[in-house]
Amino acid sequence: MDSQVLAAMAKWPNVPAVFGWLRLDARGQWWIREERLSHDGMVAFFNRNYSRDAQGRYYVQNGPQKVFVSLDAAPLVARLQDGRWQTLPCDDDVQAREAFMTEDGQLFIEIAGELAVVDDRDLPDIAAEGLAGWDGDTTRLPASLQLAEHPLPLSRHSLAELWQRYGVVARPHA
Repeated sequence: MDSQVLAAMAKWPNVPAVFGWLRLDARGQWWIREERLSHDGMVAFFNRNYSRDAQGRYYVQNGPQKVFVSLDAAPLVARLQDGRWQTLPCDDDVQAREAFMTEDGQLFIEIAGELAVVDDRDLPDIAAEGLAGWDGDTTRLPASLQLAEHPLPLSRHSLAELWQRYGVVARPHA
């Protein structure tokens, strides 16, 4: 976290948290109410000060105040670039360990022990490379996602099951 955020937290330790204002969509974009945040400096601040509490709720520490985040899909969004996973809002550059697909075809990976939804813009290329020959029926998934030199075990789960498995609170409230 930013040093000025840590200083504000120490100076004002009991500022009430905010719920229902901030959302992270399935492409890693921040939304305040119904307006997409496009200011590069604010996006970078949110990304640097994004965290998780012990209850599985994700938040941005905005000075002394926690602003809890509603998640459209997962706490992280993954993009596959040059054979490596990049995650938003923070870029861990860690090897994925497992892949999951929901009934409606959303692809998720576990990366650095966290759940990440794969950005839908990458799905055609990932499917062409990693699911060659698959007919698209989620009830007949192949056993693995074959990406470059790093095949990932692949299984089918509902989004609710994935949230539970990773302890994600997608709609936090007080």
